[in-house]
Amino acid sequence: MDTNDNLHNDADGNLQNVNNTDQNPQDMPEQDMNTNPSTDVEETTVPTEETVTSEEHNQESVEVPASTVSEEESASDNEDESEDHAEDVEAQTLPDTDYNTLEMPALVTSLRELIQDFPINTIKTHADDIKKAFDSKDQEAEKEAREEFTKANPATEETPAPEFVYDNPISKEFNDLHSLYRKQRGEFQRQQRKEQEDNLEKRKNIIESIKNLIDEEENIGTTFKKFNALQQEWKDTGKIPHDAYNIVWNDYRLHTQNFYDYIDLSKELRDKDFERNLDFHNKIISRAEELGNEPDIHKALRELQELHRMWKEDAGPVAKEHRDPIWDKFSAATKVIHDKRQAYYEERDKLAEKNQTIKQNIIAEIQKITAAGAKNHKGWQDRLEEINALKELFTQTGPATKALNNHLWEQFRVVGREFNHAKNAFYKNLKKDQQANLDKKMKLIEIAEQHLESDDFNGSLPVMKRIQREWKEIGHVPRKVSDKIWKRFQAACNGFFDKKNAQKKEENAEEAANFEAKMKVYDALKEMLPQDDQNAMKADVEKHMADWAAIGRVPYSKRHIQDKFDKLLQAKLKAAGMSAVDAEMLKYQSKLSSLESGDARDFTNERFYLRKRRDEIQDEKRQLENNMQFINTKDDKNPFVVQIKKNTAALDKELDLIKEKQKQLNILERQMKKADEEESSENESSEATE
Repeated sequence: MDTNDNLHNDADGNLQNVNNTDQNPQDMPEQDMNTNPSTDVEETTVPTEETVTSEEHNQESVEVPASTVSEEESASDNEDESEDHAEDVEAQTLPDTDYNTLEMPALVTSLRELIQDFPINTIKTHADDIKKAFDSKDQEAEKEAREEFTKANPATEETPAPEFVYDNPISKEFNDLHSLYRKQRGEFQRQQRKEQEDNLEKRKNIIESIKNLIDEEENIGTTFKKFNALQQEWKDTGKIPHDAYNIVWNDYRLHTQNFYDYIDLSKELRDKDFERNLDFHNKIISRAEELGNEPDIHKALRELQELHRMWKEDAGPVAKEHRDPIWDKFSAATKVIHDKRQAYYEERDKLAEKNQTIKQNIIAEIQKITAAGAKNHKGWQDRLEEINALKELFTQTGPATKALNNHLWEQFRVVGREFNHAKNAFYKNLKKDQQANLDKKMKLIEIAEQHLESDDFNGSLPVMKRIQREWKEIGHVPRKVSDKIWKRFQAACNGFFDKKNAQKKEENAEEAANFEAKMKVYDALKEMLPQDDQNAMKADVEKHMADWAAIGRVPYSKRHIQDKFDKLLQAKLKAAGMSAVDAEMLKYQSKLSSLESGDARDFTNERFYLRKRRDEIQDEKRQLENNMQFINTKDDKNPFVVQIKKNTAALDKELDLIKEKQKQLNILERQMKKADEEESSENESSEATE
C-alpha cells in the first residue's frame, strides 16, 4: 500500500494534510471521540485493552460510539456524526454572544448574519439561543401591549372590551427569517443524507470487490494493484450514514484482513509495506506529540481528531512487534491533549461559578435598591444610576454555569421590571401630587392678582406676605408649567410691592414735611412767655395744641418729638393755672385729634397702651395691699404706711385718668364709625339717585 498519496512531508518535514486546519466542517471525517455531555466539544477517548485488542491495532485506533448522535437528532432530524463536528466547529469559531442581552431588532440582525456568513449546519446552537431569547422578549412585549390595550379599552356595562390583536412587525420578520433557516437546514440534511446513502452503496461495492479478489485467478501483482486501487477508492468515498458506519467498517476490516491472509505475498513485499506503514504511523505520533504544546486547545482537538481518522483509515498494518508500542505511544500523546482539555474546561467551569456568584449578587442588590426605594425625584434618579451601573456590570460579566445561566438572566429581567414598576408608581403618584400643588399655587396667583389692584396696602400687606410663605411651602408642580406660573406669581407680587413702595415714598415725603411743621409749633410753644392773664395764656396753649393736632404723622424715626411736645405742653398748662389732671386731659385731647386724622393702627396701638397701663396700675395696687398685710396698719404715723398710702392714692388718680382716657377714646371711635356709616349711606343714596 502506498501511503505517500495520503501523507507526505513538506519542506519542513511536517505532515501536510495533518496541518490543514482550515477543513470545511462539512467534509470532516467520522469521529473517533466520545461526546462529553457537559460540554459541546467532543472528547478524544484513549482506547484500553478492553475496547481494542492488539490484533486490531493494525487496522483501527478507536471505535466510533453510537452515542455520538443523540436520540432526538437520530429520530427527528436524521443528523449524523458530521452534525456533531459542525456544532463543535460552531462553538469554536462563532462569537460567544449572550443573546439575552440583545433587543429584538438586534436578534433579527444576528440571525440574518449567521445565515448569510456561515454554513447552515454550523449555526444550530446559536440559532436556537437566538430563538429562545427572541421568544422570551416577544412574549414580554405581547404582555405589555395587552396590558396597555386593556387600560386604553376598558369594558363597560354597555359594551364589552374589544378583542386584543398582537401585531408586531419585528416578530413577523423574525419568524419568516427563522422559517427560512429551518428550510435551508432541512434541505441540507436531506441532501447530506442522500449523499451518505450513495456513499454507503459505493463502500458496500468496494467491500464486495475486495471479497471477490480472493476468487480471481490472476498473478499476485495484478491482484495487489486492484486491491490498492480499491483501498484508494475507499478513502476517496465520503461520509456514510452513522447508523451503518460500524457495520460497514467491520466488514471492510474483515475482508481486508482476509485478503492479506489469503494472498501469498513475498516476505520482501510485505516487509516493505510494513516499513512504509510504520513510518506513516510514526509521523502521526510525532504530530500528536507536537499538539501537546499547542496553546489553542480547540485547534489541538480538531487536529487530533483528524490524526485518529488517518490512523484508522489511511495507515496500513505494521509488523506485529510494532503494533502495541506505537499504539501505546499514540495513546499517550492523545492523553496529554485530553488532560489539557479537561484542565481547560475545569478552569472555564470555575470562571462560570465566579460569574454566577457575581450575577446572583447583582440581582440581590437590585432587589435591595427596589425595596429601599426613594422619597423624591433626586433619590429615584440616584437609584436609577445605580441600577444602570449594575445592569452594565451584569451584561459585561461572562456566562454563568450552563444549568443556571438562563435562569439568572430571567431573574435579572424580573428584578429589573420590578424596579421600573416601583419607579413608575412613584412618578405616577408624583404627577397627582404635582397637579394638586398646581391647583394650590393657581389659587395663590388669583389672590396675588386681586390684591395687586388694591389701594389698601395696610390690609393687603399681611395677605401678600402670607401667600408668599405658602408658595414656598407648596411642593413641585409639573415642569412644563413651573416657570410660567412662577413668573405670573412673581409679577403680581412685584407689582404690589412696587405700588406700595411708591406710596411709601410719597408718604415719607409728606411725613418729613409734617415733622418740619410740628417743629415750628414746638418752637413757638417753647418761646411763649408766662402771662398774668391765665385764661389768655390757656387759650394760646390750646391754639398751639390745635395746630399740633392738625399736622399729620411724622417719620417713625422722629416720633420722639411727641414726647417732647407733651412735656412742654404740661409745663405751659401748669403755668396757666390748670391742675395736673385737667392739664393731662387737655393734652389728651390733642392726642385724640391726632388719632382722628390717623389710621386704624394708631387706634389699636393707643388702646393697647391704655389697657396695658391699666393692668400695670392694678398689679401695683395689689402689691401695695399685700405689703400692708405685713405691717401694723393702726399706726398712721408709720413712715412705711404713710408712703404706701401715698403711692396708692397716686395710683388711684392715674387709674381714674386712664379710665377717662379710655372713655374718651371709645367716644371718638364711635363718632368716627358713625360718621363713616353716614358717609357711606349718603354715597349709596347718591348712587341710587344717579
